[in-house]
Amino acid sequence: MKNNLGFIFLWGVFSLGNANAENSRNRLHVATIDYKCHVELIGGIQTIDFVNTKKQRLNEVAQSLVGKKKRKPFSREELVIYKVFECVKLKDKFTQAQSNVVDKKTPR
Repeated sequence: MKNNLGFIFLWGVFSLGNANAENSRNRLHVATIDYKCHVELIGGIQTIDFVNTKKQRLNEVAQSLVGKKKRKPFSREELVIYKVFECVKLKDKFTQAQSNVVDKKTPR
């Protein structure tokens, strides 16, 4: 009888431990989306900023970029993002022609 109780107790402990591990794995995996945004830095420099975020609405992504610092292309100097023209998913094309021109010039 004691052996049966011990076995049931151990089985219950291992079952709960396995369930908790599975739940924690699910909580840690949060889907993020890659975006590219055509931005203008203070000083008039236009470039593409690559963003990985949980946000799903493009206007939220654009609003979150204004005021953030970004490195000037081919330089160590950091400038503030002044304006966001357009954001799209990483593999999509921009709708504005100027954004596509800047995208082609931007190194990956």
